[in-house]
Amino acid sequence: MGLIQGIVDGFIITVGITPPTPEKKRGATIFIATGLIGTVGGVIALFIFLVTRGLH
Repeated sequence: MGLIQGIVDGFIITVGITPPTPEKKRGATIFIATGLIGTVGGVIALFIFLVTRGLH
């Protein structure tokens, strides 16, 4: 979970979110990573959809 933890820590610092307590760090990492992955996946899916619709 090192890479994901680094990305989440960078997101927390960049956005200015208060860092979670050590007890809640794992849950916060999963929650934030899920949101980030979902957002990136949605953007990629939208891009692919628009490109394929534009080619027809």
